[in-house]
Amino acid sequence: MKLVALIGSPRKGGNTDTLLQQVAEGYKAQGGEIQTFYLNELNLRGCQGCYACKKTGQCAVKDDTTEIYKAINGADAVVIGSPVYFGRFTAQLGLVLDRLFAYLKPDFSSSLAPGKKYGLVFVQNQPDPKLYAGCIEALAQVLSRVGFAAGTKPLVGSGLGAADAASQNEQYLQNAYALGKELATANK
Repeated sequence: MKLVALIGSPRKGGNTDTLLQQVAEGYKAQGGEIQTFYLNELNLRGCQGCYACKKTGQCAVKDDTTEIYKAINGADAVVIGSPVYFGRFTAQLGLVLDRLFAYLKPDFSSSLAPGKKYGLVFVQNQPDPKLYAGCIEALAQVLSRVGFAAGTKPLVGSGLGAADAASQNEQYLQNAYALGKELATANK
């Protein structure tokens, strides 16, 4: 079993990273292995709208997204984490999401292997966990559209303004660990 973690936060060691590390620990506890991508540290470009992926089956842009494609192709599940900035996920994550367009064939069916699960982890300063539900739903729709199987219930870490707040919140840490276990058992 393999899980790919896409961390959209520019803060390594911050709240999003902390919760995704707990997801990884839960997954590993079930015998799985993890491959983590810190998107802020990668060379990523946006989709060029060239439709080369519809002609060749591969994205024409050669950057670090190529490694993300390989990892997703070889994984059983993906977990995506992002803080909410200005009402949406980070720009780093947006670049990767746009590039998932390459998984759609010319007839817009998916080339992604069936059955890949996903989990979502969002962190926000706002205390209302439903405030940015539209952002989370939009991301889930993109993942569904490109062929991911139904995801788990998103983990929303609300009220986490300080950079280390997640590490102090035992409930969120437990929920993240449980999400990792759920992603692992969904693939057994």
